[in-house]
Amino acid sequence: MHPGSKIRSTQHRRLSRLGRLVLCLSLLTGCTTTVPIETNIPTPLIAPMPVRVAVFYDPSLTDFEHTEDIVGASDWVVQLGNANMNMFNKLFASMFATVVKVDSLEQAFADSEGYDAIITPSIVELQIAPPSRLESDFFEAWVKYRIDAFDNDQKPIVKWVVTGYGKAEPEMLGASNALSAATVTAMRDAAANIVIKFKKQPRVREWIDEQERLNGLPAH
Repeated sequence: MHPGSKIRSTQHRRLSRLGRLVLCLSLLTGCTTTVPIETNIPTPLIAPMPVRVAVFYDPSLTDFEHTEDIVGASDWVVQLGNANMNMFNKLFASMFATVVKVDSLEQAFADSEGYDAIITPSIVELQIAPPSRLESDFFEAWVKYRIDAFDNDQKPIVKWVVTGYGKAEPEMLGASNALSAATVTAMRDAAANIVIKFKKQPRVREWIDEQERLNGLPAH
């Protein structure tokens, strides 16, 4: 086959895929498509830090929804709240020896002597880009979380922002499933970063060493 024919064939396939996606989206014009996100983050195989932490989940995290307005198609409402909470529940249960969920930061601070730290995760933003916007074959997703941690004197330990990225191809999955898969992949990427990098934050490392000394354990 002539090289020019191969290029035209590749371009034709890409345009065909984008055409099918545009057709699919156009059928939904004027509607709202709700995409609840469900994710099962793998249990991290790590040694938990020898600390007792209180965790507060703000409603802005647990009720989080993101609306993506695609011109000429439907609005997409991505419901991330339950997936956020399930992810952090699993991560924190693996990262810390004891985890106690509390109803408010005020409650945690009032009972702070019973904890080594108080942690509250939040979501900063979720960005979604459909293929029609990027002129690519994929849905792409970027998620950004922030983790605030305080010691039992209510002094900040760390305010750490962590990100994740994911993509999925709608031709195989369909538009809604591809959007969901891209978002799940972004969450898993963020989860991996949290597990690997949280303990490496300099102020967190200092705090953990201090807790290990207080508990009579050798500092690492």
